[in-house]
Amino acid sequence: MGERPPAYFYSRRVEEKRAEFEKLGIRYLFYLQKDKSDPKQAGAKLAKEAALIVTDDYPCFIIPGHNLAIAEKAHIPVYAVDSNGVIPMSCFEKEEYAAYTVRPKIKRLLPEYLRPFEQEKLDVQKPDIKVDCPDTQVNETNTRKLVAACDIDHSVKASPFYRGGTANGRKRLRLFVSEILKGYESARNKPDKDGSSRLSSYLHFGFLSALEIAEAVQAADAPAAAKEAYLEELIVRRELSFNFTRCNENYDSLAALPAWVHKTMREHAHDKRETLYSLEELEAGKTRDPLWNAAQREMVVTGEMHNYVRMLWGKNVIAWTESYEEAFAILEHLNNKYCLDGRDPNSYAGILWCFGKHDRPWMERPVFGTIRYMTSGSTGKKFNSKKYIEWTGTLADF
Repeated sequence: MGERPPAYFYSRRVEEKRAEFEKLGIRYLFYLQKDKSDPKQAGAKLAKEAALIVTDDYPCFIIPGHNLAIAEKAHIPVYAVDSNGVIPMSCFEKEEYAAYTVRPKIKRLLPEYLRPFEQEKLDVQKPDIKVDCPDTQVNETNTRKLVAACDIDHSVKASPFYRGGTANGRKRLRLFVSEILKGYESARNKPDKDGSSRLSSYLHFGFLSALEIAEAVQAADAPAAAKEAYLEELIVRRELSFNFTRCNENYDSLAALPAWVHKTMREHAHDKRETLYSLEELEAGKTRDPLWNAAQREMVVTGEMHNYVRMLWGKNVIAWTESYEEAFAILEHLNNKYCLDGRDPNSYAGILWCFGKHDRPWMERPVFGTIRYMTSGSTGKKFNSKKYIEWTGTLADF
């Protein structure tokens, strides 16, 4: 339990879902296991009185292992439901090489899946059944106390910018489609502006579905090109990462990289690195690169990092560490520790993209070989990097 889950962000879901289930006449139980001494196997206890179990078909982190353990122990049917994206992961039989291979397949399937979902009406009578399971009550007043009692890394603070829950996710979605989407094509790669959706954490925790977001984008009063650009990210790019983590058991290591990357890494493994930083220096944002430090500060304080500088963030760590393996370990650690959308298929695909996953060979350079190269100097010229650096400087110290 050492790694800190974004507990404050997630706790909002408990309040919302309990209220929604109550309206439907469905009993809602939430159990928070705060440390190793708390009772375990709550799910197994509930299953004794259940007719079936429904769980999420999520392709990475600890979820696949949990689902397998549940299925092996349960004496009732277990259903894993894929609600991750617009197109079900099972529509793709193998790992796709890159966006250009999965894009035409997704476009053929979209008419079948990108359509309104009809909400079924339920006639449910609240069951009067006693179950052997503790129920943790979560509300606005006791959240801090509950989190403080958890055996997690309390050095990671709650985000001062992002709040969990479906209501907050929909509030951000409304702002995005009404004011931001119309300029998305040009503004999405400008970290100095509020020009991207900032919905990844709400997708990660299931506060919003990709289908709901896609429908809102389609219905928005915005240029067709802006809508197409965003749906490319939401559907094609995002679902490529889910396909990757579902089909490649090595999704959380360099072993997932294509053969051309392994070849160039072998050839450049012993190249001299001009500058080396330790994990402690990188985590504290103490490098000689102001733009990189700004990106690290945004991530640590807010729980998110703009996607454009996240690519640069990853590339520079490759240049500043003794080996590709060390670079990957540091990137995975920092991303999963601080990012609200950490431990997500997008996170793993994004980190490995920095090493060449879902990309192609480029011009050869020291250390990187034929892996795509980025510098803070050239990247910073493509947006107002001074403004972005100044903004992150106003964030709380870390």
